[in-house]
Amino acid sequence: MFSAATCAYEWPLGIPSDTKAQYFILEIGGKWPGRTVITKRTASAGTSYSKRFYDCLNSSVKYLGNGATLDAMARSRPEEDMAPVVPQSVADYVGREACKR
Repeated sequence: MFSAATCAYEWPLGIPSDTKAQYFILEIGGKWPGRTVITKRTASAGTSYSKRFYDCLNSSVKYLGNGATLDAMARSRPEEDMAPVVPQSVADYVGREACKR
C-alpha cells in the first residue's frame, strides 16, 4: 500500500510525448525485474495518479490502478493482462525509470 512517508518527495520526470503535463514519480517498488511505480500527472484538466507494474525483462506493463486521488487509484481495478511497452509512450518513459537496476 502507499504510505504518506513515501510521498515526502516527488521527483520530476520529463515525458517528451506529453509536453502539456508534468509527471512526478512518487514511489518505485518491487524487486527487479518486476517493478511497480506510482506516478502523479498534473495538467490543465487536473491531477491524476497511476500505479503500474513492469516486467522489465519482457518490456511489458499493466495498470494496477489509476484515479484522481491516491485513494481512488488504490480502489480501482487492475488490468488483467500485460501489454507491450510502446516506444516513446508515457509507459516507456516511466518504465525506463522503474526498470533501472
